[in-house]
Amino acid sequence: MVKKKRYQSTAAADKSAKGKGSSDAGEGDHFAVTREFVESLVVAVILALLFRAFEAEAFVIPTGSMATTLLGRHKDVVDQYTGYEYTVGASAELDRHTQIKKDDIIQAVDPLYHRLTDVREDESYSGDRILVSKFAYDFSAPERWDVIVFKFPLEPQTNYIKRLIGLPGESIRIFHGDIYIKKPGESEFSIARKPPVKQLTLQRLVYDTNYPCPILEKAGFPDRLEAYPSETKSSWTKEEDGSFVCRPEGETWLRYRHVLADNGKHIRYWAMAENGQPINTQDARDTCSQLITDFSAYNTGTISESSIYQHSSGLHWVGDLSLECTAEVASSSGVLSLDLVEGGAHFRCDIDVATGKATLSSDDANIAFDQEGAIEADTVVKGAGTYTFRYSNVDNELRLWINDRMVNFGAPVTYTPKQDVVPKWSETDPGDLLPVGIGTSSLEMTLTRVRVYRDVYYIAFGKQYNHGRHSDAIVDYGEEGHPGWNVPPDNEIRAIITDPESWATTKLFRSRREALFQLDDRQYFPMGDNSAESSDARLWDIGQQFVPEHMLIGKALFVYWPHSKNKPIPFFPNFSRMKFIQ
Repeated sequence: MVKKKRYQSTAAADKSAKGKGSSDAGEGDHFAVTREFVESLVVAVILALLFRAFEAEAFVIPTGSMATTLLGRHKDVVDQYTGYEYTVGASAELDRHTQIKKDDIIQAVDPLYHRLTDVREDESYSGDRILVSKFAYDFSAPERWDVIVFKFPLEPQTNYIKRLIGLPGESIRIFHGDIYIKKPGESEFSIARKPPVKQLTLQRLVYDTNYPCPILEKAGFPDRLEAYPSETKSSWTKEEDGSFVCRPEGETWLRYRHVLADNGKHIRYWAMAENGQPINTQDARDTCSQLITDFSAYNTGTISESSIYQHSSGLHWVGDLSLECTAEVASSSGVLSLDLVEGGAHFRCDIDVATGKATLSSDDANIAFDQEGAIEADTVVKGAGTYTFRYSNVDNELRLWINDRMVNFGAPVTYTPKQDVVPKWSETDPGDLLPVGIGTSSLEMTLTRVRVYRDVYYIAFGKQYNHGRHSDAIVDYGEEGHPGWNVPPDNEIRAIITDPESWATTKLFRSRREALFQLDDRQYFPMGDNSAESSDARLWDIGQQFVPEHMLIGKALFVYWPHSKNKPIPFFPNFSRMKFIQ
């Protein structure tokens, strides 16, 4: 039996849509109505053929609390300068009580260069249609990181979809963007590490050399990849196709700097580039460099031209990063090094091209690896050739993939910091200002693609702490801050994020909030992947911040029908977004 329902993924979602099908079209939008009818008919046939053998339900995601894993009502936007396609939430276009069409989303900010763009001409689409198994938990217990469907405890007639974070009997701690768990009988919290497939699902793209911005480059705005130290610049040559050729003359690195033409302060650089005016590269580098944050383009859709950024535009430093690159190695010997920095600590991966041996290490005495002795593994890197690398430092664990296969170091490469992790910078070591690096002292190679990702960041909201604010900082700013809140104003947070000299003295990073929750037997704690825009268990009424076991409906399995592309023909299936839900 297959039924069609609409899931509510935030408390702000429409309460009247239950049982009304999946159409988000406004009255008079004849094409949208026709499209919904055709899609629904096709979906019914697909479900009848593929899923009639077991009990399942089909739903439409209306809002963006699980973005970008699952999309609610949204717009697909293609940046005019880079060609990069991204999504921006459009749930605000519908009245939350009546589902009547309101004002269009007219502005968005792209995720790679943070450029404000007009999207009023872009069409809005209804959310992902998903298939949910109602039998999944009849045969096995729910597992952490599952995407679950359940009845909202405060309104049992409403269905929600979130990711399962806390299990029965556990204590949950949200701190520095990570999840910590204390199981029954344990006295200490330990970090909850995502399995590799969940980690890759939840990571968010920060930079990709396949999508350069020609007008910024032409104007002289600094490249985000730079030679380090600067005197080794001659070791690197940037080709017209965007690749970087390395012919080293001693140790040299190509390091990533998060420098944005628009980070909320320096909009003039975009205007200068668009008007063909030259930009002083060094001035832009000094004023526009900043920490990587939890900025999400999905949350930047606005219905007012006076609003540049939504409130969730990225106020939290994210230190859990991943590097992906493709290297054409020309040498038969030498060492290729990958480096990730968090809290000033360098986490380095050295790969000997002659032997294929990979070695992981850290230069920081405050990092205690759980493995004793050298952390080494054999890899497929043997001599000259083309290799793809993925190296991550997420949830206090280092992982390495080569050619899309994870390298086995004998045991998980986990560690525990001995002190609080805060961003660091100095004249001799830029630290978290240049947090990602690819280096060598003897290897000739060409980097044909480089990508930087950040981990999902869970904001330490708590019903007892929230007061409607979006930052998890709890610095006491006294009368100069917001009355009734112990957090600094947004402009002060952004000023600190962009000022590395202040990182050693500011109270901001050393005073971040934690949120604590306790579960009893048969209680589950869910959260949305889009933490800044998710009304999940963190914000439910005190005493009701959990899902009782009997309210679990099932496990989300598959996105079987995203919105149609309407090209090359109308209602053409959007195959690229059909996927199993991780």
